[in-house]
Amino acid sequence: MGEAATTAFDPAAVMPTALTAALERDAGAARAEAAEAAAAKVVPYSTRGWGELHGLELPPRTTFWGEIFALCQVQVIFGQGGLGKSRIALNLARNQVLGMPFCGLQTGAGPLRHLLMGSENSIHRLQGDVRAMSNGLEPEQIALLEEHVHLATLENPGDAFINVGDEDNVARWERTVKAVRPDVLWVDPWGDVLIGDGFDRDVRETLTILIRIARLVNPDCAIVILAHSRTGAQNVALAVGFGAADFGKGSKALYSAARAVVNIAPYDESDQPPILCVCAKSNDAPRFPAFVMGMHPVDRTYDTLGPVDVEAWREDVTAKLAAKRSATREARKPKIDFDATRKFIVAMVTEKPANTKDILFRLSKELGLTDLNARTALHDALVAGVICKTRTKAWPTEMLHHLPGGAV
Repeated sequence: MGEAATTAFDPAAVMPTALTAALERDAGAARAEAAEAAAAKVVPYSTRGWGELHGLELPPRTTFWGEIFALCQVQVIFGQGGLGKSRIALNLARNQVLGMPFCGLQTGAGPLRHLLMGSENSIHRLQGDVRAMSNGLEPEQIALLEEHVHLATLENPGDAFINVGDEDNVARWERTVKAVRPDVLWVDPWGDVLIGDGFDRDVRETLTILIRIARLVNPDCAIVILAHSRTGAQNVALAVGFGAADFGKGSKALYSAARAVVNIAPYDESDQPPILCVCAKSNDAPRFPAFVMGMHPVDRTYDTLGPVDVEAWREDVTAKLAAKRSATREARKPKIDFDATRKFIVAMVTEKPANTKDILFRLSKELGLTDLNARTALHDALVAGVICKTRTKAWPTEMLHHLPGGAV
């Protein structure tokens, strides 16, 4: 007797058609409700109509350096390494909290909270600057600075690692920002936080992460980025004019993303040069006129030394660069006493013509000339007309001999 065939039980096969349809309707309704709930959590982009925007009463921008540095935006200071970007940032934050102008520009109506994050300056360097900038201040002013200015002091082994491409670093950034709750976040230097190799997509991703971190506890938080510029006289001249966007080192995307950009460059070639300060970009306010600033050696604060004609400065830098290049070319030219070499060659070929090889050999051996300089001396004698090349039946090989009456 054969075995009975077994068939898997399917409830749907015995379920009334009406009940199946009802269950499918309920499931579809549940899915629709879930989709609607998920869509409700999505915040649309902000938009307003023309008329509404025209009549909207907005609070004024909160600025903290002139009219160009403001809350709710990204701004950048470009300058070459060692010029003083970090100290300038600290001085600006100090003056802002104390209600003092910085280099002749206003620093806002009230003290803001500043967090200066960096990976280069040690606690000793920072303490030296803080102590110097505290000279002459009243105790209540120092107390105000204590409340409003916080600095990364690099006391632990991992404090210098601030790249936001690392999840652990991002977590430390978030905890630090939540603890300080800054109004202004200073990032120094840009290269140490930048993700990847600095391509445009890397810049955009880095800025997105920094903005998200900065606004965890303060949606109006400003970001000021300190970034390295190109070096060398040719690149320094890019601080002003049409080349201003190329002044920063690998920074066109950063320049484009910032609402305001300030370029600083050494004004001259001295060891402690004054600093040229140029507003290279300002999207939301007029640019301030270019000026030169200098640091007071006692309290390490900066002040303006006066306005500057940036076109005249750039022309001067370009002219000095051209003069240096010319001097370098002159220095590379062979140093030859052509009067002596002409007399030597004439004396050699007067008695009997000589070939090129013999002349070059004796110039090198007896006058100590390099092969290049020996050939240069021989060419000079030919051009001067004191010797000439000939071929004769007696001398079928090209020979050099003295021209009778040729000047020596």
